[in-house]
Amino acid sequence: MNKKGAFELSVGTIVIIVIAMAMLIMGLVLVRNIFTGATDSVDTINDRVKEQIAGLFADEGADVVVKLGEGKTLTVKPNDEISGVAFGARTPDGSETGSRTRLKYKLTIEAPTGSNCASALGQSRAESLFITKLNTDNQFDEFDGANAFAIVEMRIPKGTTACSQKVLIDVKDTSATSQGYYAGSFFKVEIGKSGLLG
Repeated sequence: MNKKGAFELSVGTIVIIVIAMAMLIMGLVLVRNIFTGATDSVDTINDRVKEQIAGLFADEGADVVVKLGEGKTLTVKPNDEISGVAFGARTPDGSETGSRTRLKYKLTIEAPTGSNCASALGQSRAESLFITKLNTDNQFDEFDGANAFAIVEMRIPKGTTACSQKVLIDVKDTSATSQGYYAGSFFKVEIGKSGLLG
């Protein structure tokens, strides 16, 4: 009789251990999904992204909008994968763009502040995180009516120091008599630490 009781106790213990391990694994997966990867990273400009950007034009009333939510922050972990930030611009007069070269944009990173990536990594290394060219006029990837759309691509290599960097976007209309930039916006890149889970 004692052997039967011991056997039932050991089976019950094994079942409890299996259930506990399953819950632990599910918890780790949930934590990993919450705290890793990129927030609002975009790799293509599809109709859904265009609609969201068009909605931001209406909501914000601005000529340049960034698809990153209220905080305008992209959170990434160093993982050698390409991350992207979608943004859009519209012509200042509301006329059709007619081509992807009418509107041009320039990206610059904020100068070293003592606490940003340009300070932690150095200006040239911080700029090297970006695949999209910085400090030069770029053409937009797509256009539709008065709106033009682009993705800023970056790759954060493994081992990159955790830091944050403000990125400035300035847009100009090449068909205007004044060739200066007429609108601008910004976003932030928050580079997290590499963790045990990915």
